[in-house]
Amino acid sequence: MNSPLPLPFPAVNIDEDLNPAIRLFGKRFIKEQTIVEYLVEFLALLFSEKKIGEDKIQSVLPSIERISEWDSANCELEYRPPVKFNLKLLAFLGISRVDLRHETHKKHYESLVNRLKKQIKINNGQVEDVIERIEELLLGFQGAGFDRTWCAQVFFPITRTLLTKEAIWNKSRGKAVNDWYGGLTHFDFTKHAFMARGGELLYLQLCNVFLTPEEKISALAQHLRFTDESEMHLEKLHQSLQDSLPKLSGKYTNALDQLVEYIEFLDKETHKLTNKDDRWLTCKWCPRDSWQEGYLFAVEIKRLLSALLDPIERLELLMTGCALQVLRSLSAQSLRYAGPPHARAGGSVLGYAWVFSPPEASSRQQRLVSQRNLQVVQGLIQKALRHKDLKARVEGQKRDPYKDADTKYGHKLFLLLGKKLGIIVPYRGPGARLIMTETMLRYLVLVLLHPGERCTYDEFLEKLYLHFGIAIEWRQLNEAMHWSGLPVSDTVQSSRNSWFAEMLRAGGFLTELSDACSIVCNTFGEDN
Repeated sequence: MNSPLPLPFPAVNIDEDLNPAIRLFGKRFIKEQTIVEYLVEFLALLFSEKKIGEDKIQSVLPSIERISEWDSANCELEYRPPVKFNLKLLAFLGISRVDLRHETHKKHYESLVNRLKKQIKINNGQVEDVIERIEELLLGFQGAGFDRTWCAQVFFPITRTLLTKEAIWNKSRGKAVNDWYGGLTHFDFTKHAFMARGGELLYLQLCNVFLTPEEKISALAQHLRFTDESEMHLEKLHQSLQDSLPKLSGKYTNALDQLVEYIEFLDKETHKLTNKDDRWLTCKWCPRDSWQEGYLFAVEIKRLLSALLDPIERLELLMTGCALQVLRSLSAQSLRYAGPPHARAGGSVLGYAWVFSPPEASSRQQRLVSQRNLQVVQGLIQKALRHKDLKARVEGQKRDPYKDADTKYGHKLFLLLGKKLGIIVPYRGPGARLIMTETMLRYLVLVLLHPGERCTYDEFLEKLYLHFGIAIEWRQLNEAMHWSGLPVSDTVQSSRNSWFAEMLRAGGFLTELSDACSIVCNTFGEDN
């Protein structure tokens, strides 16, 4: 492969990927995938049965040696999340669209309810009330797909037993469906319609980090001013992730896990028919030069898992991290192939800059600078997709490939995902800009500082800019304005107390020692 375009990890043939955005960013980030589904797909890969070739992977990540062999073998990683139709039917049929409830599905639902009734023994009350409470409990874990068929809906992954494979109901396939078991052939388990490979790509980025030469990792860690040995050396970072990632499987959910498994095996025949040995999913590829953002993501996960957090809050913060990683990947990769927007432009360690503005009571200048910066970032993505080698690959196609590339995979994806995350407002209408949110702030403190670590406010602003490219005020804001092609102006700076410092103070992360010195502290304890 002598192409100047991104090389794939693993080293597989990607000649069929003609979409410019997929060829640039990997297979694939797409706007139809919700933030919850990025997390669910990522966790499904961590905790499902995996194999490379015929070699089964028992741990959450392959060993460093196995990753190297995998890359040189030119093969793809396969994984097999379970299908849990009995569980999903009981949880989601009642709140799915009425026009999408097939008669055979309703009959099987009634059969499951009758089986469950026979197993419930109570002294007082009605069995029907118990069934209703169970359904309400399961419905409380609904994560995404409120307007979809029951089988395409997704649980929030509070425990690994709620991680299930995507299934699509094809009611028009072949002959009429008159029987539940015969109708199981009308479900598609490999479409990637909503679990659209975004979580797979994030997982591949993590694996790709451990193919990187040690000296490159050390140089990047020094640039970021990391001092923790477990983050500066690949073997230690890999071992730390292997040890800590299992925390995400559900540490205090034994009773829920038993209930989930019990409901799923009310009908063993359905479970057997839908979980056949040959139904493996195949991961595709990520750009090999995305190792830098992959390394940052790995360090963030490691720090997030080291903090003492409520399990649900940890998952919600990791969901924020997954969405941020997609936005960062789009920005960093676009910069590599479009070049900086202006000569001598600065930026973060990855070269880009995002200007964040106050969520409320922002000045007109602050809003305009953030709007302009967001426009530059979107323009950068659009320009990168029109790299001369990408354009050469799609010449002669009847349908314009850039329509989908821009709207589904490119700058429109960046805009929509930022709005879903809550850091781009307004959701509709003109004047889109980047803002800070409370959830975003908690994530930033947790991943920029170790549990109990503290630094000065100015040092925190520098860490924020280096690591994420987020500019808030002072020198970093001036650099980001220059990067965006704007004249540097003091009128954009806060004339009174800093809005960002006020948010940190309200969150309990900022302590003022004097008028001239404020300390930012990660107040979360360490999870031992």
